[in-house]
Amino acid sequence: MERSGAKIWLQENGIVRIEYPENFHMTLDVMESVYQQHLQITTDQRPILCDAASVALSDYDAQQFVSTDKAAALTRVLAIVVKSAFTRAMAEMFMMFHKPPFPTRIFKCNEDALEWLQTFLTDEDKVSEKRLYNS
Repeated sequence: MERSGAKIWLQENGIVRIEYPENFHMTLDVMESVYQQHLQITTDQRPILCDAASVALSDYDAQQFVSTDKAAALTRVLAIVVKSAFTRAMAEMFMMFHKPPFPTRIFKCNEDALEWLQTFLTDEDKVSEKRLYNS
């Protein structure tokens, strides 16, 4: 499912994945759209891998949205993947100023992020292929 440039899907193991296109500007409208897409895929609180490596700019209110009760209701734990010192600094500022109400860590690669997220999965998190896509 894609809307507002972001791609979001639910893996069979129960982890929600979010990716953004190159040189992406993350706005509040984008975050609200991602939230709505998330609701269409699952309403359960799940581990999330956010690949923010291509995010070039993130607005304050977009970052603030992630720490709201509304967003937290869908987020058990958040792994943020970054590639550059710049995106790492943005992610660290997000964690410092917005203090997400769920465990959050920054990673350099998807593999390490997925390994950490898998420690938060339960047997109930696994989904059938029918739940992977919005029809």
